[in-house]
Amino acid sequence: MKNKYFISGRFLFSGGSSKFISFITYIAILGVALGVASLIIAVSILGGFEKEIKDKVAGLVSHIQVSSFKSEGLSDYRDAIQTMKDSIKGITGISPIVQKEAVIRFKSNVEGIILKGINPETDLSTARSKVLQGSFDLSPVDSVFSRLLIGDKLAKKLNIEVGNKVIVFGLNGIPSPVNQPKIKQFIVGGIYETGLRDFDDVIIYTDLKTAQNLFNFNDNITGIEIKLDNIDRVEEVVFDIKQVIGYPYYPKSLYSLYKPLFTWVELQKAPIPVVLGLIIIVATFNIVGTLLMLVLEKTQSIGILKSLGASKSYIMKIFLADGLIIGITGIILGNVIGLGICFLELKYKFFSLPEVYYMKSVPILIQTNTIILISVITIVLTFLATLIPSYVASKIDPIKSIRFN
Repeated sequence: MKNKYFISGRFLFSGGSSKFISFITYIAILGVALGVASLIIAVSILGGFEKEIKDKVAGLVSHIQVSSFKSEGLSDYRDAIQTMKDSIKGITGISPIVQKEAVIRFKSNVEGIILKGINPETDLSTARSKVLQGSFDLSPVDSVFSRLLIGDKLAKKLNIEVGNKVIVFGLNGIPSPVNQPKIKQFIVGGIYETGLRDFDDVIIYTDLKTAQNLFNFNDNITGIEIKLDNIDRVEEVVFDIKQVIGYPYYPKSLYSLYKPLFTWVELQKAPIPVVLGLIIIVATFNIVGTLLMLVLEKTQSIGILKSLGASKSYIMKIFLADGLIIGITGIILGNVIGLGICFLELKYKFFSLPEVYYMKSVPILIQTNTIILISVITIVLTFLATLIPSYVASKIDPIKSIRFN
């Protein structure tokens, strides 16, 4: 009795009077396939969504931002930068910034902004690679005009184009007759778009020295941006920075700076695996129903096999094999469908998203480990689902089963 797999296949896909069994077998396979495909697609989208948000936010504020407890900013920041480079492993980039609230005016249009002064040579932002028009050149034009890089959304709101002259008012507290804002003229050197439209609407880049002069910071800065080789170590490095440089330096991770945004991402992720996991469980219970019907349909065949010497364990193995055939076939088909849709979306961008999602198309991140885990869990559930029907089949009395009609 070594041909149990042949018998299993004949039980599931035999023709003649058993066409109905073959039909519900295909339905069970399709149920598993759709469950696996849905889970792969959903997890890939959620992973892609989280990665896109992390990358885009990190491109604006870096992985870690070190600010100051003092209102005048940081004066001895060069020593602090060197100390962090020497003492903390995993830092791949570090750059000083001056970032404060300001007001921009173009003709009669006025808007509140955040002016960010950067060192173009060490800057960590992704804005340089996201320029739509003009260039990333932030070097001053002359003693009167400096250059700035403006977000696409703000440029459209104010009707600004590359080459236009604008005025920026540097705020240092509440404006008053005795605390008047400093004024600086700029030429728009470029327009960028990161995809985080709420940020593109307010953040404007210029060179570090211009920002220091506008806000009367002399040689001081407001913060230091740090990029790591592994974003998962960000909280660990924040702790290390506190130990290494201490007061008045105040390091914060991007998760702390934009906690509401990342909390929203986690809330989006939380229910989806549970819901789709239930789909997989329902699909595996379809296998239970299919195999129980198969037991009823093949009762006489089971009696004949037992009369020929088949043991209870042999009968169980036949029906376990039937369940695994359904499960494995469904998993393979589900992987093909799920991965196929993911790859097609990556290539052709079929589905667009509204602005609230901070990206134009559905993001996809295919993780091999996750796909394997989904397949393994489905196999395990399939195996467990076949135990009851297999046990029922093994307990059938051969004499009564042969007489069964």
